[in-house]
Amino acid sequence: MIIDIGNRKIKINNNILVEIYHSRQLNQRDCEAGGMLIGSIIRDSNDIIIEDLTMPIKGDINSRTRYVRSEKHNKLLEQKWIDSQYTKMYFGEWHTHPQDIPFVSLQDIRNWMNLMKESKTETNLLVFLIAGNTVYKVWIGNRIKKSIHQIYEGDYSDFTIS
Repeated sequence: MIIDIGNRKIKINNNILVEIYHSRQLNQRDCEAGGMLIGSIIRDSNDIIIEDLTMPIKGDINSRTRYVRSEKHNKLLEQKWIDSQYTKMYFGEWHTHPQDIPFVSLQDIRNWMNLMKESKTETNLLVFLIAGNTVYKVWIGNRIKKSIHQIYEGDYSDFTIS
């Protein structure tokens, strides 16, 4: 899936969307899931490709309506950074919501603003994805302007699910 935001494009690889699809909260007892979005800046362009992610791991805190990733994700990111010869970096966060159509919460916005302020990464744009049960939405956070806005809404028919 490619999102054109004017001066750059953001590509989220299908395998990333499939992983997130399989983490949806379809049953009443399912807890929120989430992790990091990891990618690269395409050489000689402003374009971004999200090509990796972290999945929930032991140590994360989650409930039906809450997800807090543990610091263990940072170690996974660091290893991916090294293994990629310093090209794969942190680009944002993903998590699920129990609704069919996810709505961003005030807590989501607070967390994202904090991540934009505190994250150590080579990019001034962060990507945030919330996966509902039938629809997913994508926001972009501009670290310089300190702004967040939705850039995409899609359903799971946008890509091939395997």
